[in-house]
Amino acid sequence: MAIVLKNAQVFDGGIKGRLPRATVVVEGERISAIVTNGAAPAQAPGDTVYDLNGKTLLPGFFNCHAHLGWDGYGDLRDESVEAAEHPVRAGIRVARDLRASLEAGVTTMRDLGVHHTALAAKDMLRRGLVAGPRVVAAGAAIACTGGHTWWCLREADGPDEVRRAVREQMRAGADWIKIMASGHREQEYTEAELQAAATEAHQLGMRITAHATFTPSAKACVLAGFDGIEHGGNYSTEVEQLIVERGVWVTPTFSPLLLQARHGHQWGMRAEDIETRKRTLANPVRLQGVARLKRAGAKLAFGTDAGSPVVPHNEIVAEMEGLMEFGVFDTIEEVLTVATRRSAEMLGLDRQVGTIESGKVADLVVVAGDPFARVTDLRRIDKVFTSGRLVVDGGTVVRGL
Repeated sequence: MAIVLKNAQVFDGGIKGRLPRATVVVEGERISAIVTNGAAPAQAPGDTVYDLNGKTLLPGFFNCHAHLGWDGYGDLRDESVEAAEHPVRAGIRVARDLRASLEAGVTTMRDLGVHHTALAAKDMLRRGLVAGPRVVAAGAAIACTGGHTWWCLREADGPDEVRRAVREQMRAGADWIKIMASGHREQEYTEAELQAAATEAHQLGMRITAHATFTPSAKACVLAGFDGIEHGGNYSTEVEQLIVERGVWVTPTFSPLLLQARHGHQWGMRAEDIETRKRTLANPVRLQGVARLKRAGAKLAFGTDAGSPVVPHNEIVAEMEGLMEFGVFDTIEEVLTVATRRSAEMLGLDRQVGTIESGKVADLVVVAGDPFARVTDLRRIDKVFTSGRLVVDGGTVVRGL
């Protein structure tokens, strides 16, 4: 028995672009056919048919920078302590965040580390005990003693201890390694420590990325052989060129700045913190730096920093709007290509997901409307399929999941 999704406007992930009236057929966990120009595919008794007239069908979205140990609603340090000391409470929060991600259309997320919450989530997903996106996990991110958000990470100092920390994440089941290369200081790890981390990660068959928002830390990470840089920054021309030449992926995260500056008061943020964000937004050099990176030819993936204050896991549209507002992309079609196909490429999953093509795993999102006419229609998630299974219907996770 097949699932037939007919009469939809289809966005395939940026291969051919938009198909104005098409039907996608799913058999088992994979897409078996795509019929265009309004033609009717053959149907068999028992097929499940959805008429998507007036709706848009897209590949499942990616969120390549998320933190399941945080939910966007509370104090990060308090939530981190709870994750370590009260794992049952933290588990309930993680289950809610997984569900919220699905209801936003996210079918694959990369968690970049708060303790080992994402590793536990992967296990629960594998057992079918919770509903959620496919999770690619970094385990516990690694920071120097007293480094950026040290209180929820694995502290490690010196090349040998950094190697040990990387090996610990591999042993625990991590897919990626995350390093805090900068924070309040422009460079929190030495070149030797970063080189040790990158070498060890690659020897273990893992990729490695870094929080590196300043020129010195970004340069050191690129020269050490890192595969990715998180957030982006107002980098020098030299570093921009190195990022492009070496094919380093950059995952911008505009959401914390934009949402905290514009909506922090609704979430109970302290007035002085909101004013700090507003001042930063008035001179958004990091955001402008990402736009320069894009113009220079850098490879970009999509991420929101979900879990940061005022960035819940079901909020992805603000990031899409921000990428256009600050000149990184000109059209929503470009943004959606990055949030699907390009992000799949970064994670090495592009042979499985990220586009609507015959033979690909059926991770699909149905939007009730036309996001190419109204970007805000991307908030109107109607259905979500993961591996060919309906998991969100009418905007809500299917009962029993």
